[in-house]
Amino acid sequence: MDISYYLVRAHLYEKERNGQVSCTLQEIEAIWQCTRRHVIRKLKKLEELGQLRYQPGRGRGRKSTLTFPSDFREDVEKFLRFCIQENKPTILFQLLQLPIPRHWYAHMTELEQLFGYQQQEGQDTLRTVFNRPITTLDPCASSITFESHLIEQISDTLVIYDQETDSMHPHLAHHWKTNEDSTEWYFYLRKGVLFHHMREMTSEDIAYTIDRFKPDSPYYWLVSDVVQTEVIDRYIIRFQLARPNPFFLRYMASVSMAILPRDVLFNEYEWVATGPYQLKERTEQKLVLEVFPSYFHMRPFLDRVEMWRIKPGEKKVNYSLSDQQGPTQSHYEVEQGFRFLAFNFHRDSIIQDKYFREAMYHLVDTERIFTELNLEQLFGKLKHASSFFLEKSVAPIKSEQKLKEALKKSAYQGEPLKVGVLRHKSAGIQAEWLLQEATKYGIVLELCEYELDSIYNKNEMLAFDMAFMGEVANIDRELSFIGAFKNEALLFRTYFGPSHLRKIDTYLEAFKNGKTKKERYKIADKIESYLHQERLIIFQNHPMKERTHTAFLQDFELTGFGHPNFRRLWIDRLA
Repeated sequence: MDISYYLVRAHLYEKERNGQVSCTLQEIEAIWQCTRRHVIRKLKKLEELGQLRYQPGRGRGRKSTLTFPSDFREDVEKFLRFCIQENKPTILFQLLQLPIPRHWYAHMTELEQLFGYQQQEGQDTLRTVFNRPITTLDPCASSITFESHLIEQISDTLVIYDQETDSMHPHLAHHWKTNEDSTEWYFYLRKGVLFHHMREMTSEDIAYTIDRFKPDSPYYWLVSDVVQTEVIDRYIIRFQLARPNPFFLRYMASVSMAILPRDVLFNEYEWVATGPYQLKERTEQKLVLEVFPSYFHMRPFLDRVEMWRIKPGEKKVNYSLSDQQGPTQSHYEVEQGFRFLAFNFHRDSIIQDKYFREAMYHLVDTERIFTELNLEQLFGKLKHASSFFLEKSVAPIKSEQKLKEALKKSAYQGEPLKVGVLRHKSAGIQAEWLLQEATKYGIVLELCEYELDSIYNKNEMLAFDMAFMGEVANIDRELSFIGAFKNEALLFRTYFGPSHLRKIDTYLEAFKNGKTKKERYKIADKIESYLHQERLIIFQNHPMKERTHTAFLQDFELTGFGHPNFRRLWIDRLA
């Protein structure tokens, strides 16, 4: 099927008057991305089909005229229904990417049929969506939650962390042991574990996985203490550490430690690991996971997961059944993460002035932002953040008087400051409020949008004086706490100065060696007190996420990254 007609008409629709539009062949070449000869051939073909009339312009550079006999909105709706009836999701999603007004098809309940559970040729398939380009799926680098969630579904680690019992469980390794000071670790591998290319996993693959981490990898901190890796035999591997680290076992459960095969060069688009799902297809618009029949552990119930990219805001997926109507379960859930404003201490600017940072603390009043922008209707009730840990957060005290006093004590002279803001509608709305509020006090802010994958580009992030960002914890919150400060791709490591990092790293060493959770949390309190006292960051809120799914969908469990765990989902058609 060819959507050339919809492509050209959608892109020229704003110029269209009474079903007619004037344009150059060069414009159409850019839309169709083909040569002049192919453009003319396509136009004549569409003319034969009665979809348009083509009147060439006279002379070089002259505009041609396209006349469309039908109403474009009606054409779009008919075509969407055809794609639904004939089960042509690829073409349909291509159409939804075009600059077509959303309200033309938002009312079409038939679109629900394309999402959620599908049965195709005897396979149980879940079809869902994502709304931005996928960045990297390399475990050594991936620092974004959706990508980390995908890596979790297609790979395994030596051990796994159990959040409910706060304990470690065997996985690819069936046993482990360490010496008294936690500097020497042995892992004993399961026999018969197969990679997706059907070779058995051995100790040499573990050694290769560790060796992939280089000093410039965001997660190098996970292996930086390893001074020797020894392959004892096919199923036993030994690690010697430079210093005691009782947390090393939990490091091995990090999704970044996904075990990869030594005989396959890592490829973003042809992932090979040991996980329950295989990456069968990855394009700009589509990502497909298929069950790995030879998986060593419990086989997933879903045979296939299809993820389609659509524009943000086009569709909220509720994981419903395509052919059955049933009760839905919907609730708001507080995410294990928080939003914050970070100051860039590598800029020679007023950011270095603690009084100015204090003024910004009182200026960033999240409660007023939510109230005045009526954000609770969109994001649920405001949950203030003052800590990495949800249960420890309390509402901050903001004061206009203290804002003015701190600003007066600072050396600020009205110079403009660049504020990095994620290119996202809600982030932009809140940042615009802050810009207007800052103006009242003579603070000049310049908003600069950045994409999510910009975190991998230090030069881009370091060009801002401050930036808004979010931090999301996985199921092991203590490991996430360490990683927030150790990950080279995240803003804390990027923005804090050397003296800040030295102090925090000293605390983290004590944190890792804490014998009890209570002892470790006391050290975490000291780190957070330091962040507050120095105003290194400004905590905002813990995000609320609405979760909606049908009662037919069983074991709807969220991973540590806030996405459905495809490993456990199953359909109860009798519910």
